Amino acid sequence: MIVTIHQPNFLPWLGFFDKMACADVFVLLDQVQFTRRGYQNRVQIKGSSGVQWLTVPVKTKGKYYQLTSEVEIDGEADWKKDHLRTLHTLYSGTAGYANTIAAVEELYTPQLRKLTDLTIPGITLIAERLGISPRLIRASELNVSGSRSELLANLVAAVGGNTYLSGPSGKQYLDEGVFAERGIRVEYHHFEPKPYPQRFGPFIAGLSGLDYLFHDPTLSVWKMMRGDHVQ
Repeated sequence: MIVTIHQPNFLPWLGFFDKMACADVFVLLDQVQFTRRGYQNRVQIKGSSGVQWLTVPVKTKGKYYQLTSEVEIDGEADWKKDHLRTLHTLYSGTAGYANTIAAVEELYTPQLRKLTDLTIPGITLIAERLGISPRLIRASELNVSGSRSELLANLVAAVGGNTYLSGPSGKQYLDEGVFAERGIRVEYHHFEPKPYPQRFGPFIAGLSGLDYLFHDPTLSVWKMMRGDHVQ
């Protein structure tokens, strides 16, 4: 059984979901320290001037060592309306707008207190639209300890996995011996983004998966990348 692990990023890019599609279980790594100015509360989209950030405001003052599962959204700013206004403005003329915008609006409808109240449903939304459905498990629910490679190997073992699918950067820091001690094989994921039609000039890779859904509602490029694995 293949297991992959990643922080619950905000509306992630297609490479995140391609790795998810290769796994039987996807562990959402919410028990590690929150990374400021990372991708857990922000993502890149594309406007008329190029790449821009869509950012969820979070409370960080005096909370330097807080875990991802503990991060609270800063509700003082009217950020929900700003997000939806931006998405309406940038994507209202795209082929997938009508099929996607209502589901996106629903993400912002509930009372959102913690960051994971938004990021995990956002991941689920994009995954379902892409036709992938691995078992999603929050690391904080597994009562697993350790750090670095030990933590990852323990998480894989806790869900019954025998193969850990790492991102390519794992080659630089993983101790594969830690996995081997637990009878776990380590493999490395590779993702090569393929261009799809985008508004506002030439194709830019690495944008939110929402950008893809808005531009290619038939999933033609995703199906080409995934081959026969997409239903």
